[in-house]
Amino acid sequence: MGGRYKMVFWGALLIAAAATFGAYRLLDAKSNAAKAVTRPVVLAAADIPEGTLIDRVALTSAVWPVNMIPAGAYSSIDSVAGRVARVNVFTGEALVPGRLAPSGTGPGLELKIPPGQRAMSVRISDVAGISGLLQPGSRVDVMVTIGSVDEEDENRQVAKLFMENMLILSVGTEMQRDKAGQPKPATAVTLAVTPEEAERLAVAMNTGQIHLVLRGYGDPDSVRTAGATSVDVLRQLQGGKPTPPRARPTPAPVARKSAPAPRPAAAPPPAPVVQRPVPVDSVVVNVYRAGKATPQKFDTATKR
Repeated sequence: MGGRYKMVFWGALLIAAAATFGAYRLLDAKSNAAKAVTRPVVLAAADIPEGTLIDRVALTSAVWPVNMIPAGAYSSIDSVAGRVARVNVFTGEALVPGRLAPSGTGPGLELKIPPGQRAMSVRISDVAGISGLLQPGSRVDVMVTIGSVDEEDENRQVAKLFMENMLILSVGTEMQRDKAGQPKPATAVTLAVTPEEAERLAVAMNTGQIHLVLRGYGDPDSVRTAGATSVDVLRQLQGGKPTPPRARPTPAPVARKSAPAPRPAAAPPPAPVVQRPVPVDSVVVNVYRAGKATPQKFDTATKR
């Protein structure tokens, strides 16, 4: 009986050991499957502004799971150091080709110019520049104030918004001298313009004074004004209403050739008027007696 219990005991012990070993192998297999494949990735160690040269100090490296690494991310710091940031890169962000300018590009304003446009600087006063509220990336309308072209009214001023929704690329301050020769700060704003807009803006700067009107964020409205003159301002100050916007002239309709109208039929000639003799009531007859004429009146009315 005792040998029989021993056999049962050792059998149960062997089964428990086998089950424990199988469970261990199963857990180990699951643990190995859960381990993700990793590789190094280049990260920004500090904020990198757009258009700046990336230094090695601003970069770091970390090991990330492959399934968390953005497509095309750099794995070597040497492949990123010395390149130029095309957009703002924030701390901890992985460096990818879309964040960098093409190899060989130098730092500067060229990266911010949209395709097909040019960068043109406009020198304005601090008041015309909205007292320092302008920032790169802001949108503005450009207004010009010039004298009237009417020779009879030389003091007349005209103001008109003639460019709208213009992108500001950069804002800087430079020193210039006033009429007394004293230095004063002036704001220089660089706008993104098309070649045609650059030509008109150059004429406006040499002819009158430029003002910038700041737009709200994402405001797509277009400018629909007829401009204002000094006459409008004086009329409003005197309690009158400003001149309403001038309506665009309506083009004259094109005359179409039509068939000639039929000529009216000639009127028939008037019937001849027959004049009847007026009946005479009496006649005078000269009666000669001894060579002497004596008038004698006779009645002609016929009695009926």
